Amino acid sequence: MTEHHVPARRPGAAVLAAVVLAAVAMAVSGVLLATVAHHPSTTAPAPAATASAAAPDAVVTIASGARPIAVPNSFLGISTEYWTLPVWARQPALLDRTLALVRPDGPLLLRIGGDSADHTTWAPQRELPEWVFEITPAWLRQTSAIVRGTGARLILDLNLITASPAQAARWATVARRRLPAGSIVAFEVGNEPDIYSRSSWQQKTGGTLRLPQRITAQAYARAFAGYDKALESAPPEIPLYGPALAEPQKNLSWITSLLSRPHPDLRAITGHRYPYSQCSHPGMRTYPTIGRVLSENATAGMAATIRPAVRLAARHHLPLRLTEINSVTCGGRRGVSDTFATALWAPDALFELMQAGARSASVHVRADAINMAFSITAHGLVSHPLFYGMIVFSKMLGPGAQLVPVHVTKSPAAHLKAWAVRVSGNVMHVLLINKGSRRQRVLLRLHATGPATVQRLRAPSVSARSGVTLGGQHLTPAATWQGTATTEAVTAGPSGPQVSVPGYSAALVTVSVTP
Repeated sequence: MTEHHVPARRPGAAVLAAVVLAAVAMAVSGVLLATVAHHPSTTAPAPAATASAAAPDAVVTIASGARPIAVPNSFLGISTEYWTLPVWARQPALLDRTLALVRPDGPLLLRIGGDSADHTTWAPQRELPEWVFEITPAWLRQTSAIVRGTGARLILDLNLITASPAQAARWATVARRRLPAGSIVAFEVGNEPDIYSRSSWQQKTGGTLRLPQRITAQAYARAFAGYDKALESAPPEIPLYGPALAEPQKNLSWITSLLSRPHPDLRAITGHRYPYSQCSHPGMRTYPTIGRVLSENATAGMAATIRPAVRLAARHHLPLRLTEINSVTCGGRRGVSDTFATALWAPDALFELMQAGARSASVHVRADAINMAFSITAHGLVSHPLFYGMIVFSKMLGPGAQLVPVHVTKSPAAHLKAWAVRVSGNVMHVLLINKGSRRQRVLLRLHATGPATVQRLRAPSVSARSGVTLGGQHLTPAATWQGTATTEAVTAGPSGPQVSVPGYSAALVTVSVTP
């Protein structure tokens, strides 16, 4: 506000009356706005609608000459451990409602594996060591019920370290026969063999097994061929995925070696991506902090690391699938990977990975880990901030979804990201993510044909571990929405709608656009 200096004098009656009338008008206006914003199922005017004359801090336009990217069906998936399924199976209806929140465009891709894959074996009626996770008939019944209830499609991770190809083939045969027909999309051979540590496995197994001294790219390619041959004897034929690398960019030679020999059943190259690691130490570039999770390195930087693998796979007419992603590996870091920062990270990271060429990305949800998006407990669903970010990403999608490249003009100091997805019916969803502390007024030059609506993703602070709301609502233990649903309406000006995005929040804008 500009301060005007005038000669000191006693205000007249007219001036006093004007001041009183203005104060009354402001008070009434505030009451009316508060009433609308908190009335169930109402649409409240956005702050930008009342301040459209203000110059925007940022402008979002459709990038000229750029082609839209067709959004792959079932792009967002879930990855979990073998031992998680019995926990989820205790509350099947709750699990179905939970997964439905991130299942907007087809069956959910559920990858079962991770660390547990190389601990797993099918050996009924055998006495097994404590470190082994035994696949039992009960496990198969529970997983079958989950598949039938949720409609999920499975990627089953096969044991590469403590099982032979013949043992893996026996398990695969059982899985084919006893899981619902058509539910297995692929078998993935191994889990992060590029970071295999013999000493670590000796500790886990008590030194009772004969373990590989090391696993090289060539050794993995030979092992994959052995698994491929063993599985051919167990119809029906199901595709194989690999090599499930922890570091696809650093260990690109593993993909080259795998593709250098014929593998007729290889249908996708797989890898994992985490920008930061709890296993690192303060001072290291990979040590997780909230600031780093909010940085471009955690999203665009992470996506850049998969592009060489995408190009290499594409030369062999194969997709790259990320069968495991999250913000912080080694289970996550408390106060970082369980905070609202991950809700802002998730949709940005997923769109960056999609734009980089990934065909799918499965968020790893380990039971009782700090970085889990949600957990199914005896008391119901526990929704962590990360899960809200995944839900926002899902809400951006729809029938015929296309990722529309946009250009953002903003101050270098602004930490604003924008993503646009066009769906059938000439509807555009725009996600504005403000990872900075300052409010941003954003003008959307998108050829709008009517007013825009806005749903906001908020939390008490960027470091909050609870209190997250989407459109004014939060998830209950029953996986239902509770609270006053608040959608704001923004009238488009001559140049388009203008939306105000507070610091450390996101706004999901929906607007009709010209054909």
